[in-house]
Amino acid sequence: MAKKKEVLFCDYFDEWIEIYKVGAIAKITLDKYYNVAKQLRDICPKLFITDFDRREYQRIINVYAESHEKQTVKDFHHHVKACIKDLFHDGLIKKDPTYRAVLKGAEPTRTKKQKYLQKEELTKLLQSLDTSKIGYGWFIMLIAKTGMRYAEALAITPADFDWTNQTVMIEKTWDYKDNTGFSKTKTTSSIRTIKIDWQIVGQFKPLLKDLAENEPVFIKKLKDGTYQRQFNSTINNFLVSKCRAVGITEISLHALRHTHASILLAEGVSIHTISNRLGHADIGVTQETYAHVLDELQKKDDQKMLSVLMQIA
Repeated sequence: MAKKKEVLFCDYFDEWIEIYKVGAIAKITLDKYYNVAKQLRDICPKLFITDFDRREYQRIINVYAESHEKQTVKDFHHHVKACIKDLFHDGLIKKDPTYRAVLKGAEPTRTKKQKYLQKEELTKLLQSLDTSKIGYGWFIMLIAKTGMRYAEALAITPADFDWTNQTVMIEKTWDYKDNTGFSKTKTTSSIRTIKIDWQIVGQFKPLLKDLAENEPVFIKKLKDGTYQRQFNSTINNFLVSKCRAVGITEISLHALRHTHASILLAEGVSIHTISNRLGHADIGVTQETYAHVLDELQKKDDQKMLSVLMQIA
């Protein structure tokens, strides 16, 4: 019997990107995977899959962590682990080498701003917005109440809303970087249907009645048929100025998405529901992203548990 050809992990990772990611995820996300592939070529160019174990994976993480912050290391780990899952399911490895990996990395060189608003702060922000017409006010309102990503919100059209069932469908994004129009979602799991509240139904629906069903709500179409270019810095600056005006923590649009999830978690909505609502690939991504909120909820649950146990003593 001919001996099975040894396969380099880097080669497998490159092939895995082409098979599973190209054409399935947004270009901005695909570029991240390509960057990870390049990093792997530098760190472990001669690592064969047959030699891939926990120690080898930890060594890869350690080398990468020498020149990156901890959050960046977490992102790197997330991308590599996605490939290793398929490596395991393809039967090419018997054990998961990422099991209990220690994610190291340098601490941030500067103090990062709080990544989310408290419930009271969000209420102040939303009450300050002008929702009498389509504009930045409604753009911020929709992200705050649905947890949509910036590019997803830009791509929203009137046809995406199901007013009877109170939902909005997320199945595309807007390529605001190259201004090429509608694009694919970040991942296939990003395609989802989100429940919306009665404020959106009652106040936003009337504003859309004269708009073309399949044209983006928040992007102006020019006379020559092209679309006005969008810059996330413009809307982010607007959001910061609004936060400043009402005296709350200054955040970005992406932090508004974090706010949405954090508040729902704190109010007792299940992490599975929130993971689906955000369009995360799996619940592990949600748990990792919102660990700070989950830790607080754990403390509250501990108190509830002890209280219940005392009552039945």
